[in-house]
Amino acid sequence: LERFNLVSVLEYNVKYKFPYTCSNLFFFLSIIFFFLFLMSNNSYLITINILDINSISLDLSFFVDWISLLFFSVLCTIVSCVLKFSCIYMEYDSFNNRFTWIVISFVFSMFCLIFFPHFFFLLVGWDGLGITSFLLVIYYLSDSSWAAGMKTYLINRVGDSFFIVGLVLFLHNGYWDINSVSNNWLLGLIIVLGCFTKSAQFPFSSWLPAAMAAPTPVSALVHSSTLVTAGIYLMIRFSSIFPDWLFLIIGLSGMWTLYSASLAACCEYDGKKVVAYSTLSQLGLMSVAISLNLPLIAFFHLITHAMFKALIFICVGYLINNSGHFQDLRSLNGLWNSSPLLSITLIVSSLSLLGFPFFAGFFSKELILENNVSIMNNVFQYLLIISLPLTSYYSTRLLFNILNGCNYNSVTSTNDENILFFSLFPLYLGSIGIGCILYPKFYSLSSILPCHWMKGIVLILIFFGVYLSWNDVKINNNSFIWFSSTISFLVPFNSSFWNNSLSNTGNNLFYLLDQGGLSRILFSLDNGINSSGSWINSSIVYFSSPNVKYYIGGLLGICVLSGAIS
Repeated sequence: LERFNLVSVLEYNVKYKFPYTCSNLFFFLSIIFFFLFLMSNNSYLITINILDINSISLDLSFFVDWISLLFFSVLCTIVSCVLKFSCIYMEYDSFNNRFTWIVISFVFSMFCLIFFPHFFFLLVGWDGLGITSFLLVIYYLSDSSWAAGMKTYLINRVGDSFFIVGLVLFLHNGYWDINSVSNNWLLGLIIVLGCFTKSAQFPFSSWLPAAMAAPTPVSALVHSSTLVTAGIYLMIRFSSIFPDWLFLIIGLSGMWTLYSASLAACCEYDGKKVVAYSTLSQLGLMSVAISLNLPLIAFFHLITHAMFKALIFICVGYLINNSGHFQDLRSLNGLWNSSPLLSITLIVSSLSLLGFPFFAGFFSKELILENNVSIMNNVFQYLLIISLPLTSYYSTRLLFNILNGCNYNSVTSTNDENILFFSLFPLYLGSIGIGCILYPKFYSLSSILPCHWMKGIVLILIFFGVYLSWNDVKINNNSFIWFSSTISFLVPFNSSFWNNSLSNTGNNLFYLLDQGGLSRILFSLDNGINSSGSWINSSIVYFSSPNVKYYIGGLLGICVLSGAIS
């Protein structure tokens, strides 16, 4: 117990008073909202009229139900842990308070998105997430950070444009409150396309691995419970207005995202990108659950995933920070001997990620798979089952490389473990216990019978993926990595191909609208003349070379000789 005394915590309080105060405040809020969730059985809507414009009334609505209370409680818990971890990771940063204020703005945007069912304030929260995420990604102001930030911002602006169109549709229908929306397929399609950009679903998934240029505390926050889950959360809220064909589109995009990200994680050696690709694959799993008309089960997996994914990011980030900022898995090793606390925490979070029994991820994944059996969607059922060994492969491959490895670079011990303990402990408990705490509530919302044979198949496939990862790490048999890398970088699996194609198409359309059709025709003729002139010039040069002259002369001589003989 002497190791985890409060002396160093008080010292950090003096040095980082503002981040620690905010961290403690968010933790206190998380406890309050969680108790409100446990006591809430009803939904409450508070409306305050702000402005009347002809027949349209602008009201400030505040909607509270058990979903919003649980989500915001988990969000505050993760923010509290991330702010504590930022005091370690960004110890020598001169602008730590600025980072804290950006995180607070980020949380305020999520607050608007969660509790305000008014589409105008929902758009404010949506835009706020895009702007603050851009500021967090470019925090280091390096060239790679600027490139990743611009890519993140521009792709998310595509989703913002869809939401602006949705706002126009709301005004056209004469209401603002999202609870007043009836079956409107066009509005549902616009919302789904906007949510695809925020949740990094195919074909907008390329920005999420690029956002790894941000500080690791940002990755722990953005890639677990805020930006990427905002799109999933809105799809859960609006799922009642989606038609059947839109559920099919969500399912196909989610399944494509699940497999492409899983295969990319299986062959990636960058530690942070492996965790980012695992986030992408789990987001695909949530989209598939929504497509199967299981929005509450998808929300259950969103909550459990937020806990253990934030824990993995903090563990990997602390390891990277104390290893000279090396991110290659082949240099991050020897963790078990240098930091047993971090090793146990990483093992627990990885087991929860792969769905090991009685950890948090097991309960939510079990409900998705068993509900899928009851729905009898055979194609999605088989694809989800086949994806299980991929998840267990890349999660245990990350674990085996970090714990064992070849000792190229050992972790240096520091005196920050007291602060690390207080930043990991809430997430550690959540990764173990939040699944069994929430399972009875979500199980009562599903109409299924326990499927025992499915549990056996799932365990077999999970252990099969663990065996493959152990075989590749210890025996250096990289056949599976070669196969997955070959598949994952094929053009259809690479979302950058689709983004570039879309960008080129938009550039051509903009040129056509800006310059006119005649200018486009003249430009094409000019390019054709230039290319034909270049072809004629290269042909003349080629046939003027001595070797070609001898070749042509020889052919003509053979032809003349043949004619003379005949």
